[in-house]
Amino acid sequence: MEAQKVNYFSEINELLCNIKNDPNLAGQVTEQSNFIEDFGIDSLDIVDFMLELESQFDIEVDFDTFDFDNLTSAKRLVEYIRSHSATEA
Repeated sequence: MEAQKVNYFSEINELLCNIKNDPNLAGQVTEQSNFIEDFGIDSLDIVDFMLELESQFDIEVDFDTFDFDNLTSAKRLVEYIRSHSATEA
C-alpha cells in the first residue's frame, strides 16, 4: 500500500511540474506539501491541475463540491484521489 502512495506522489509531482512548467519542482512533493502555499498554484493552475488529475487517475472531480482543503497537503489529495478512483473502490 505504501508503494502505491509513492506512485501517487510521483505522478502528482510530474503533473505539478507540467502545470507550473518548472522541471526544478521534480521530487519536491511530500505528504505535507501544500500546493497553493508551497508551489504557488493559482486558480487557473488549479483547474488545469485538477483536469490533469482526472485524466491521470481516471477520476471525476465535481468542481461545485470539491473541497479545496484537499490541496493543503499532498497526503489529503492522495486520499481524495484514492476515494474517488474506480480501481481503488
